Amino acid sequence: MSMRHRHAISSAPNVEVDVDVLVVGAGPTGLVAAAEALRLGMSVRIVERRSTRGAFSKALVVHARTLEVFDTMGIAPEVRAVGAPFAALNARFAGSRRRVRIDLLGLPWEDTAYPYWLSVPQYDTERVLEAHLVRLGGSVEWSCALRSLRELGGFVEAELQSDGGTETVRARWVIGCDGGRSTVRDLVGVTLRRTGAGATFLLADVKTTTDLVEDEGHLYLARQGLIILVPMPEPRRWRLIAHMRASLPSEDGDAPVIDAAGIDALILERTGIEFGSHDVSWTSQFDLTHGVADRFRESRIFLAGDAAHIHSPVGGQGLNTGVQDAHNLLWRIAESRGLPPWSAKALLDGYESERRGTAVPMVRGVARMTAVMTARRWPIRQVLGLLAPRILSRPGVQAKLGRDVGMLNLSYAGAARAQRTSGHGLRVGCRLPNPEMVSGGRIFDRLPTTGYSWLVVGDDDAPEPDPSAMCWRGVPVVFVLRRNLRDSSGYPRGAGVVLVRPDRYIAGVGDDPASLADDVLPSAESMDTAGIDDRLGAQR
Repeated sequence: MSMRHRHAISSAPNVEVDVDVLVVGAGPTGLVAAAEALRLGMSVRIVERRSTRGAFSKALVVHARTLEVFDTMGIAPEVRAVGAPFAALNARFAGSRRRVRIDLLGLPWEDTAYPYWLSVPQYDTERVLEAHLVRLGGSVEWSCALRSLRELGGFVEAELQSDGGTETVRARWVIGCDGGRSTVRDLVGVTLRRTGAGATFLLADVKTTTDLVEDEGHLYLARQGLIILVPMPEPRRWRLIAHMRASLPSEDGDAPVIDAAGIDALILERTGIEFGSHDVSWTSQFDLTHGVADRFRESRIFLAGDAAHIHSPVGGQGLNTGVQDAHNLLWRIAESRGLPPWSAKALLDGYESERRGTAVPMVRGVARMTAVMTARRWPIRQVLGLLAPRILSRPGVQAKLGRDVGMLNLSYAGAARAQRTSGHGLRVGCRLPNPEMVSGGRIFDRLPTTGYSWLVVGDDDAPEPDPSAMCWRGVPVVFVLRRNLRDSSGYPRGAGVVLVRPDRYIAGVGDDPASLADDVLPSAESMDTAGIDDRLGAQR
């Protein structure tokens, strides 16, 4: 099926469907989408063309912001239990004798309960997510492939092929989480143009006999090329990420020949470490490409994760971005139920504007960084070797690196400029500050895990709000005294009230709820009195 570029949908809330959400792809992105659909009260099917889950790990790092998402889902402790925080990152550059050590656990992470980069193999993250899905009443349908899609106003008709034959499923929404070679993306005619980075990378999971510190990563920008050694939770097992000058030879034109001896030689040449490689459990070699889909949505069909954006493994952003895509999308779909069509449209439009709006600069930034670090010309490496240690040694740079890579500074403020902003020091579209409470826990712990909420931070003489008052529109109200915050700098005096989105981002800031509710919290009840029919299909 080829769909023309359009985003208009017909809400048709009473159309009978087989399932509310059909998720295609059972990697981390798809598992989050399916689990969130169930948690938020929707029916779901999740299909995967593979016959079983992969035994090896592509992604290895779960960042702080993703752990906050998992916390909202109720599974952060389980993910934390199968991972190990990075204590430090050691960087060495050709042309410089200076080693830079970034004490990741000692950085001023400020307002997060997860002040680290967490090393977790992707298969462990997926196991936690799938177990969570099963507890919610869902399951992955393996060996089930998507064959066609047809959008029919109030639903999408999908043809699925499995060992039991072909079936047609009517879903209110379809979410393509089926990777870089997405079938969903191809069926709806969305384009993702890949740009070659001119770099070949080798990945390998290997055990060592050397006594490297188990919880510290190592980056070497050697004369022969970039190499990164990342500790895995299993003792003495490491992930090797290496930029190769050219593809390694292959046998019969199939998988490249990568063995312990070759890995040892590579590490010794670039780092001087006699690694003692053995038990090589997984390897992968690929020519690096990057790109972002030209759109993330086609009517009732959405793209998320690698189906929407492809980028370098340097920085470990891929899995994390996909998880955050799914989380952003599913709360919007859940909240759109029961809204009048124009309100639902605006809410759903926000997924593409926010997530594509952050994916484009992220992919470009990682691509630029990767290009610099894989530059073939020796003069460029020499300059980098001289400048990088000086820059990376600065405490402010290290602090920003921790939070930026940890995705805590990710903001949708640019996409929210048209909305009302405030001089209260809190910006619409930014992550809500999450300081510790004197009594224990953090602000996020006081907020409900579904739906919008109001946050009021008051001084000692401030009256506690009455959540039953009409002005709060039936939305939960959380009241916190400023003196109960260990660090109240994120909430300056006179901050008024904050409307918090389900994903802990700021939807609005104002002096009182009445100044915000009509602008950023439309309700079905208040809009239904207008007596306006469903005209969503003609508005976008």
